[in-house]
This record gives sequence, structure tokens and C-alpha cells, in this order.
Amino acid sequence: MTRTGGGIFDAHVDTLLSAEDPAWITDGSDRLHFDLPRGSVAGVGTVVTAICAEAWKEPAKAFERGFAAWRSLESPSIELLLGLEGCEPVAAGWIGEEDLSLVSIASLTWNGMNSLGGGIGTDEDLTQAGRRLAARLVRSGILLDVSHLCDRSRGTLLGMGLPVVATHCNCRKLCDIPRNLPDDDIREIASLGGVIGITFVPDFLGADADVRMLIDHVEHAVDVAGIEHVGFGSDFDGVGNLPAGIRGCESWPAVLAGLSDRGFKEMDVHRIAGSNWRRVFKQFGGKR
Repeated sequence: MTRTGGGIFDAHVDTLLSAEDPAWITDGSDRLHFDLPRGSVAGVGTVVTAICAEAWKEPAKAFERGFAAWRSLESPSIELLLGLEGCEPVAAGWIGEEDLSLVSIASLTWNGMNSLGGGIGTDEDLTQAGRRLAARLVRSGILLDVSHLCDRSRGTLLGMGLPVVATHCNCRKLCDIPRNLPDDDIREIASLGGVIGITFVPDFLGADADVRMLIDHVEHAVDVAGIEHVGFGSDFDGVGNLPAGIRGCESWPAVLAGLSDRGFKEMDVHRIAGSNWRRVFKQFGGKR
């Protein structure tokens, strides 16, 4: 495998949410899709690992547990960035400025509606509070992720002209589900300087999902957005099954080989695997 400069950048995993013990992430025991030893061997250089406090009955405590687990992790070879799925804890004042300053990227909603706007499964617009918080997060150097916004809220956020990304979405043209992006939104994210992270979730790829189908979505996103605006966000540990040919983070070499086999040049594989995400995080914040 050709190592990318800085290694593979995976813009979304749910490993902190799935690990019953943070030691699972460090011991290489193969209980998760991603762990540090296997990721390092596979060439991973950066991972955004999410906390999704809105998924739990006690979101304030859930955030604290996730944040404490993230702080306990250290790796000499893999950079671990913190993502927040759903900003209700911020809006409610459960997260102080000191903790928020360590978040690199955030989505205003998770699934469903909150006080900030409409997530997947709704047809609600961003609220005024959501618009204000979006602007505040950008001023604070936190990237905005539109992956869990419904079409209406996402359209409003894109219309604000703020730098945004989609860390784990695929192409609706190829798989027509609400969690995937229509071509117009892919173009708009690219025009704002963002990146679309193609994800490994089988239901977002299509029937009989495999590596070939994953590369189909990469190709389509590149055709629509341009080579500099496409990356990966695997959603490892956020989904039960994976596409055929992918077992976990140890399968990254097979994914990159799939790009090469499809005719992507080495420099373009380098961009998709990591450098596009690094450019966006450096340009727009996403504290690293």
C-alpha cells in the first residue's frame, strides 16, 4: 500500500460510542471495527471519533463519559480528533467553553429534531438558535458537519455561506435515501470549500454493497464536486455490518487499491485518502 502524506484521514468513526471500555481501542483485540494498533498498521494517520450525547437518556452524562474516554486515549502514530454529533448539549449549556474548545467538528443535530433544527427523519428548518450557533461555532474554529441534517435544514445552512463538510454521506443519485446528498448539495459544499466523506455504511451504498460500489460513489462525487472535495468517513463502529471486502480498519489498503484499480492516479488517491481533509481542517479550523 502507498502511504499517504500524514496517513489516511477517516473523518468519522463511532468507536468511542461503541467501546464498552477505552482499553478496547488500544489493545488491538479486534472487538471493534477500529482500534489504534490495527489502524496504525493499515496506514491511518487521523481519525475523527464522535460523541453523540443526544442518543442517550442522560445526554450531559453521556457527553462527559465520551469526553473522558477521548482524553484518556493517546497514540504516537494516529491523531484523534473529537467530533460532536448533535449540539443540543451546547445549546443547553451542558458543555462549557473549555470543553467545547477541544471539539474539532460538530453537527447541529443528530437524527430527529432538536432546538437547533431538523435532523434526518424530519422536514424542519434550522431555528434561529441553530443559525446563531452555527455562526458561533465557525467563529470558534469548529467545522460544521451537515451529515445528519434533513434537506430543509441543510439547504438553509448551505445558504448561509459558512464553510461546511459532510463527513459521512454518499450520493443520492446512486442510492436514493434521505441520508445521502443530492448532486446540487454536493456541488454547493464543494463551492464553499468543503469535502464530502464517502461512507462505508451498506444501506447508504445500495444493495449487495461491496468495495466496488464504494468506489462508484467516490467516482460520482469526484465527477460532481471535483477531486479536491472528496474524502472518506467510514462510520466504523457506528454500523453493524460492513460492505463485502471490508472487515474493519485493517481493510483500508483494499479500499485504496480499489481506487487505483479504477484508474485514480497516485496523487488523486493521496488527496481522497487524506490530504483533502487536512486542507479543509487547516483552512477552516477544525482544531488539530
